[in-house]
Amino acid sequence: MSTTWLADQVNWREVWIGAGAASGSAALTVGSVGSGRPVALVAAGVHGDEGPWGAWAIRRLLERLPARWLAGSLRLLPVANPLAMAADARCAPLDGLDLNRSFPGREDGSHTEMLAAAIVREALAGVDAVIDLHGGGSWCINAFCHDFRGGHDLTQAIAAPFTVDADGRGMGPVSLTTHARTQGARVTAVEMGGRGSTEAQWADRIADGLLRALAVVGVVAPDRAPAPGGSSVPVGPTRVLRPRTGGVFLPDLREDAIGTIVRGGTQLGRLVHPGTFAVVETFVAPFAQTALLLLRPTVAALAAGDMTYVVAEPAG
Repeated sequence: MSTTWLADQVNWREVWIGAGAASGSAALTVGSVGSGRPVALVAAGVHGDEGPWGAWAIRRLLERLPARWLAGSLRLLPVANPLAMAADARCAPLDGLDLNRSFPGREDGSHTEMLAAAIVREALAGVDAVIDLHGGGSWCINAFCHDFRGGHDLTQAIAAPFTVDADGRGMGPVSLTTHARTQGARVTAVEMGGRGSTEAQWADRIADGLLRALAVVGVVAPDRAPAPGGSSVPVGPTRVLRPRTGGVFLPDLREDAIGTIVRGGTQLGRLVHPGTFAVVETFVAPFAQTALLLLRPTVAALAAGDMTYVVAEPAG
């Protein structure tokens, strides 16, 4: 008996959002499959420079999930910010607004505000759980999840290397996940993967985590979820390391270090003068035990204040 995969069962539709004078509108692609409750939404690409990596993980999930395992309804938003992704930029160039600070949006607003309103109307309405996929994308690699109250079991199911307590961030109902919480949904926000030689491994790891999380929600039969490969390490408040001036960044630790813990004082990378290559600044691990949540794995030209590392101290 042949297997019918969920990838072949999804109903895809386009929702048109007002855009620039040349195109008039841009298409938001929304997928749905299954019927009844519970209902889960898996979204990716809220930030365009995180591009196709989350969508790839969603596709890997659909390709390995037999349709008969579905017990509820699944909604899919692989590219939540199409114009931003086309520009390989965090925000859509039409208005420069951060979609993840624009919810619940405005039907009569700018492009990004209309986009947020459409996502609320077409994808978020009536969901029981939201899994929001982010990642390093085109310029860095990430290895953690945001852990929200009420969604701890979802976060644990993803099994990222690290988890960050998200309840103290004080963003209000403006991100996709925080708005979904105001509507009663359980949520988690995933920050994993990015451009590099390990892209396929991250996509597979995220897909496995999605399958486990959907089983936790009840959208997938619970006995079908793969066992996690390891447990997440909770960390304390995060610290962002940024250069004080512009220059050329030379990494000492590359992509195989993401998701690991290094000793305090470990040299992470250097900022050098673009002409002389004299060292202008050195990045070192600031904690006795420093968890590497985000890093830039390749040589890059940086401006003063550019995010270069996100680090934290393991909790407890």
